[in-house]
Parts: sequence; structure tokens; C-alpha cells
Amino acid sequence: MRYYHRRQLGIGDFKAPQDIFVADSGEIYILDSGNGRIVQLSKERELVRIIDGFVVSGQMHRFSQAKGLFVTDDGHIYIADTLNERVVHLDEHGDLVQIIGAPKSPVEGIIPDSFRYRPIRLVVDSSRRIYVVAEGQAEGILQFTPDGEFLGFFGSPRVTPSLADVIWSRLATREQRERLALFLPTEYSSIDLDERGFFFTTIAAGDIVRTEPIRRLNPSGQSVTRRLGFTDPVGDPQWIASRFCDVVARPGGLYSALDQTRGRVFTYDSSGYLLYVFGCKGKQAGAIDVPRAIEQQGSYILVVDEGTNEVKVYKPTQYATLIHTALYYYQWGNYEDSARAWEAVLHLNANYDRAYCGIGLSHLLNGRLEDALRYFRLGNDRAMYSKAYRLYRRDVVDEHLGKVLTVALVIAGMLVFAVRCGVFARLWRLIRGGYDAADKAMQQRARPLKAVWNWLKTTARGVFFALYVIIHPFDGFWCLKHEKRGSVPSALVILLMTLASFIVVRQYTGFVLNPRDLRELNIYREASGVLVPFALWCVINWALTTLVDGKGTIRDMLISSSYALTPLIIIYLPATFLSNFLVAEEGSLYYLILAVGAIWAGAMLFIGTMVTHDYSAATTLFTSVLTVAGILAAVFIGAFWLVLMDQMVAFIGDLYTEIALRL
Repeated sequence: MRYYHRRQLGIGDFKAPQDIFVADSGEIYILDSGNGRIVQLSKERELVRIIDGFVVSGQMHRFSQAKGLFVTDDGHIYIADTLNERVVHLDEHGDLVQIIGAPKSPVEGIIPDSFRYRPIRLVVDSSRRIYVVAEGQAEGILQFTPDGEFLGFFGSPRVTPSLADVIWSRLATREQRERLALFLPTEYSSIDLDERGFFFTTIAAGDIVRTEPIRRLNPSGQSVTRRLGFTDPVGDPQWIASRFCDVVARPGGLYSALDQTRGRVFTYDSSGYLLYVFGCKGKQAGAIDVPRAIEQQGSYILVVDEGTNEVKVYKPTQYATLIHTALYYYQWGNYEDSARAWEAVLHLNANYDRAYCGIGLSHLLNGRLEDALRYFRLGNDRAMYSKAYRLYRRDVVDEHLGKVLTVALVIAGMLVFAVRCGVFARLWRLIRGGYDAADKAMQQRARPLKAVWNWLKTTARGVFFALYVIIHPFDGFWCLKHEKRGSVPSALVILLMTLASFIVVRQYTGFVLNPRDLRELNIYREASGVLVPFALWCVINWALTTLVDGKGTIRDMLISSSYALTPLIIIYLPATFLSNFLVAEEGSLYYLILAVGAIWAGAMLFIGTMVTHDYSAATTLFTSVLTVAGILAAVFIGAFWLVLMDQMVAFIGDLYTEIALRL
């Protein structure tokens, strides 16, 4: 890393530098805001000239806390002269071309009465239209013609109040609404122009800063930011939110954003994948104290540090160079070399998901589908895995469909022949005879063994009776209660099978449709997610129905509720198997099957409650709603007591520590 400071350039100290721009020619322009000047350096980073003002009608004008700078291809310089509330346009010689003051519109209401024009960043497109970011303004980016005529606001972020804000605004009194914060679009803090004429912007503050702190706008002002990475391009996704103060568009659709919170630089590709991060906050070598602006010169990254009054130059490491090389080869269609570059990246960082995805993409484009699937899975890229699997599945079906149909026809013919010859009937009689013989033998054994056998037999019959219940729910639940066709052990077996079904769904759903981390399976958490709601339903429903002339006991509720879950077992397991053969576009079929199972189980639970308590449909609906409300209340109270107990334990621990230290 290198620095630009007075000892290198011989121009005195920088003072609060705010922006930097690298022209297509390679020349560097540094906005030394505190000294009111622009320092121009050559491509070799040697001093060319200093612009500390301009002449108007024979009088010298100075810059006042200017914060933004842009240079066109022909050397024209645009300065966001912040405290003077103007944009200054100079030609390639540093002479004044025009001054663009505060915007004016003939249409009333376009510009708010409270609008204050303090430009902080600006860019100029290929048509010489000027786009200005103003400090503290939420209307959007100001757009001017080449002659400085105001055209309107551009790219205003959408207002997205939360549901709670909307509800509260409806319920609040007039006085309360007057004190509520206005739902205003979020203000921009920086802007840059990429090679295709699209705008990269950063968001200064507000709700959108957490979800969309970097926006890529098309010439119409619509956000076209791609977010296909494992996390959105938001900087740090899990800790204190990053606050980006500047962004630079780089060749090939890449962009790097400067985090003001931690002094780090995040680099993303055109799809929103995070490529690498570097930098930290501080005054030591390599750190950034008060980040202000970022720019690129060739393969180097230049960062303006207001805290140390320096421009810091970062050279790419071997790791970053390999990543850029892999992306470059891919964009030019050289997929083999791209894959080799990604493999070199993996030698440096075996946990780099983007490298696996890059290798998988190279295999996909070269027709090696099985290798592509393997690398997409390693890279955790479900979207590309789905595309590769669609092609692989088509090839497999085309190759083996004839064989599969032939085998299926042979098996079907054999089954028809077996049925006509009575093979299955004889097989059933053989199995039945073996079972009767075993049952007769067990009845002659000692009493404990006989009791265990009878218990297992009764439990198994009760479990199989669930198949009758889900087809004939009214008769089935009536038999469960009055004829004792079910038992508590049978109900517990069904409940455990339901729990197992949820675990199977979590662990064995197809990769494309399963975003969970399979390594994070927690049996206790999964069990509590099924057993706790089930127990609360049984207990609270029974407690409420005792007050509404319910005829069922807690035992009846346990059995009927367990049997009502049988559709989940029957539906979820085949759906999980099927999910391994589906692509992303067919995921709706999988979720539809799961929804059918859940609705079927819900209907069974409703009918079971109605039959068990001898209720009408209306009474059952009423008690079910009360039961759900009771469950929510119980969960709230339980969470409250857990938090309270945690606070008490922490207090007692602190008290004990304090006493022990004082003694």
C-alpha cells in the first residue's frame, strides 16, 4: 500500500480531502476540500497542476467545502461546491464554463419550499446531462441539462413503511399523527457512472440502508441491482449494519463500496456475489481512519482518508488478481482458463463458494453436467444447480426412457399374471397363517412375554387403524372414543412418526428446494417444534372445552389429535422423495403437496375435536379459535418468564460476584 501526501507531492498538507476522480487518461484529480483546491496528478502520480479557484468578471472565486468532483473525457471538470450551493463547470484549462445554481421549476410543488441546495456528489453522462446528489434531500437525484436547466428528480427510492407503521397511522389520533415521522424516501450519499451508462448509488440513512444500501439505476431511474449472491450486497449482513459513503463502478460489471462504519472495502460482481473484503478502521498502516471516497486506477484501489489527510493506494493481492482473472476469462468465453483460475483461488481459500460456482458454470457451459452439479452443490448455488439439473434430467430421460418403460411393462405384465393366478392371495394366506401360528405360540408363553406380545399387537392394530380414520373421519373418530379402537401407545407412535416426518423433510428435501444447513440439525429443537405445540393444543383445548360442555377427556384429545396428524406422515414422506427430482420452477408443485397434507391434517383435527366433544361445527370453530388464542397467550407468558428468570439469574450472579470480590 502507498500514500499520497505532502512529502511525495511537495504541495503542503492535504486538509479534509473529500473526493477523488481518475480520468480515462489515467490522470488523478483530488478534491482537497479543506484547502479549497483541486490537485491534478499525472498517470505516473506526479503533480500536474493545482486549481484553487476560477475567475468571473475579473474576480477570483474560491471553493467552499466542496465535496464532489467529476471529470469528462475531454477534461472538463465539474465540482460540487457544497457551501456555496452551486455546481461549477470548468473547461480543460481550468476556466469557467458555467455555474449551475439551485434548481428552479415552473411547476409549483416539484421543489419543496424547505429544499436547500447543497450538492455533495455528481456525475455527467455521455450526453452531458448532469446528475447531482444534494445533502439532506430525500426527493432523489437532481437532473440537469448540459446547459444547467433543471429537468427533475431522478431515481427516488420507493417509500416502504412497515405494516406496524401503517396500522399505527390509522389508529393514532390527529395529534399523534402530527408527531409521527414522515414516510420519506431515503436520501442518497454518493453516485458513480459505470461503463454502460448505469448509475451506482449509495444510501445515506433510513430503513432502506439495511436492505438496499447500494443501488444500480438504469437511465430511467429504476433500480436494476442484481442480488443473486448468498447475501445481498449490504456489507456486513449479521453485525452492525455497514454504512457506505461511496461506491466505484469497475470494469466487467464489478463494483466496490466503501464502508464508513469499519473502513472496509466490499467488492461485488455484477450478480451481487461478494468477491472479497479488505481494510479496517484505524490510523495504522493499511487502515482507514475516516473514509470519504473510493476510486480505481487500473488494478489499484484509491481511498481518500479524511482522518489522516491522505489518499491511500491499495495494490491487489494474488488472491484478488486470480478472482479478477477468472471473471475476465469467463466474460470472454474462455471457460477452461476461467475454471483453472478458480481452482487456483481454491488453493488459497478452500471455503470460497464463488470459486466452486465459477468452476461449476464452466463445466455447465462445456456440457459436463455431472461435474457442474457437483460444483454447484459445493458452492451452495441452488439457482444454477437447478438449471444444470434440468439439462441433466432431460439427458437421462432421453437415454433411459425406453428401457424404463420396457421394464415397467414387463413388471406390470408379471403383476397381472400373478393376480390372475392367485399368487398374492396365496401369499396373503401364507403370511396370515404364519401370524396366527406365531400368535397362538405366544399365547402359550409365560405371562410377561404374553403381555408384551398382546401390547405390541394392540398398539400395531391401533396404528394401522389410523388409515381408516383418515378415510372415514367421522366413523373413525367415533370408534376411537367409544369403541376404544385406538390407544395412548398407538397415538404416541403416530406422534413420533410425525416428528420423524418433519426431520426427514428438513434433512432430505431436494437440494434445490432445501435452503437449510443440514449440519445444524438439533433434535431437541425439532422435537420441541412439534411436541410443544401439540401438548399446548391438547391441554388448552381440553381445559377450554370443560367450560363449554365438552364430552372428551384429556386422553381422548391426545388420541384424536395424534390420529389427525396421520396425513402429514402419508403426504410429507413421498413429497420429500419427489423433491429430489424437481427443479426450482417446479417447486410450487412440492409446496402444493405439502399444503394439501397440512390442510388435510387441519381438517382431521377439526373433525376429531368436533366428534370427541360432541360439538356442532360452529361450536368447534369457536373453541378452536379460543384454543389458538390460548396457545399464543401461553407462549407469550412462557417467553416472559424465561426472560425474567434469565434476568434474575444474571442479577444473582452479579450480586454473588460483587459480594465475593468485596469479601
